Amino acid sequence: MNSHRVFIPAPKRRALWQALFLVSTALVVYLVSKTSVEPAPFDAGTELRHRLAAADALQLAEALDRDLILIPEGDFVMGSNTGRADERPQHTVYLDAFELDRYEVTNAQYWRFLQAVGRRPPPYWDGDIYTVGQADFPVVGVSWDDADAYCTWAGKRLPTEAEWEKACRGTDGRTYPWGDLWEPRRANVDLSDRAGAGLSIWDTAWQLLRATGIRVGPGLLPVGSYRDGASPYGVMDLVGSASEWVADWYNWSDYTNLPTRSTGAFCRPPGAGPHPIGTETHTRSAGLTIL
Repeated sequence: MNSHRVFIPAPKRRALWQALFLVSTALVVYLVSKTSVEPAPFDAGTELRHRLAAADALQLAEALDRDLILIPEGDFVMGSNTGRADERPQHTVYLDAFELDRYEVTNAQYWRFLQAVGRRPPPYWDGDIYTVGQADFPVVGVSWDDADAYCTWAGKRLPTEAEWEKACRGTDGRTYPWGDLWEPRRANVDLSDRAGAGLSIWDTAWQLLRATGIRVGPGLLPVGSYRDGASPYGVMDLVGSASEWVADWYNWSDYTNLPTRSTGAFCRPPGAGPHPIGTETHTRSAGLTIL
């Protein structure tokens, strides 16, 4: 790990952390008032986080651990009457209050977990360490069991599908974190046309994960790079970037006859297998305590 750090003298490192705090505070105000859809892949806050990740990835990881957003109790609109069959019907669900990580879990955070428990690293890492310069990138290529184990180790848990959706769309029934219109410039998206002959989209994606340096096409970026894609609560990267695990088992039909009140418990239908359905992807953790 030390071979991948850039040394910054202690006074300058403290100044960087103070600057990050000021920029982050200003960014919260900016998220409330900003209406432009111009993309901001590397705003000032993201750039500072990226520099601090290179200087002291463990200190950055600890700061991100504490950056939780409170999602208040109450009703929200879940599902859609115009989407796929498994999104129907649109219905109202009540949730107790809970906390959710502002950002997706980063490579730096996940690396600490692997060092503590000795679990297998993601397939795109360079051995037992992530690619140089990607400490603040979201960790991907993890199974549901990996994500669940990480959350347990961190004293948290995976959010339920309902919790994730409320954190994403708020309470007014909007389709996306920013509203009802699809605006791809607000998120890190569009990888579907990048697969070459004989390659799946996932084969291409793994190669992009290993790439560093100047960005010439779609690929992962540091967490929080698209500030205009924030949810109504300020949660980042809920659209685009990496897919995210939730706690629930997948329901192959629809939302008919499912509970309309959730207290954060797992939703496991009768006869479900031992694990949720899905592919290796990414995790975001919710606070363990339901408030």
